Parts: sequence; structure tokens; C-alpha cells
Amino acid sequence: MRPIVFCTVSLLGLGLLVSAGCTSENGPERRVITGRVTYQGQAVPSGEIRFIPLGEGPASAALITDGVFEIAHRGGAVIGPAKVTIVSVPVADGLSQDELDKGIQKKTIAIPKKYNSNTSLRADIQSGSGKQTIDFDLTNSSASVRPRAPKPGESQVLPS
Repeated sequence: MRPIVFCTVSLLGLGLLVSAGCTSENGPERRVITGRVTYQGQAVPSGEIRFIPLGEGPASAALITDGVFEIAHRGGAVIGPAKVTIVSVPVADGLSQDELDKGIQKKTIAIPKKYNSNTSLRADIQSGSGKQTIDFDLTNSSASVRPRAPKPGESQVLPS
């Protein structure tokens, strides 16, 4: 009887150690971010958006396709204030091999450096459940960064 009790206690203790090790380092709190990016009123056809925490934590990035993005990798962007960079990139979809060989690219939007390498864009990633939706309306002169209520069919943004 004693060996059974010893084995049971040992297994329970090992289980507690393993589970404690798994939960002690979860990293920073994150949230999935969705939204739209426009420049001069046009949806950015193809690009990248990156949220860089102003505090501790890793940056999070996503592709922009037809003006829409979603940062969900690793649970989303780190909660708190973040610097935001947005770049437009050429799209190769729909081009023939001959067009690719000639260096032809679909039209891209040249987004000013003040939104990427010299960015002043900021966003506040709020704690809460569900997706947080943030739209970026960029122009030559200014930018509007605004949380918005989801449209029908989009995930509900719940208050934190």
C-alpha cells in the first residue's frame, strides 16, 4: 500500500510542477486587432501594418489586403500604447510570368515616410475580450486613427 501512495503523491507533485511551469510565463497580454487602412480615400491595395509597443513586449504585424488587416498571430498585439507603421508593397497576383520578368507591377500607393520609417502614428490597444477594430485614414497632410464600431457580421468589440 505504501508504494502506491508514494507513487500517487509523486505523480501529483510532478503534475503540479509541470503545470506551474506552463502557466508562469504567458508573456504580455494581447488582443486581436482588425481594421482598414486608406490613403487619400483609397483602400491600400497591398501592404503591411506593424504595432510596436511603447512599453515592454514584441511588435506585431499583419498584411494589408484591399485595405483590410487583422493582427491575430500569437494572440494579437500587446495591450497598451503602440507606435504604428504602415507601408504599401507591390502586388504580384494576377501577373503573367512575362510581366513578372519585365518587372511590371500592379499599381501601388506611395505612403509618405511619416507613416512608416518616420512614423508619428499611435494607437491604444485596449484590454478586453473580442477583437478591437481600429481604422487608419491617411492623407498627405494628416492621419485619422479611430476605433470604430464593427459592421454587421464583424466581431463585436467589447468594452474593457
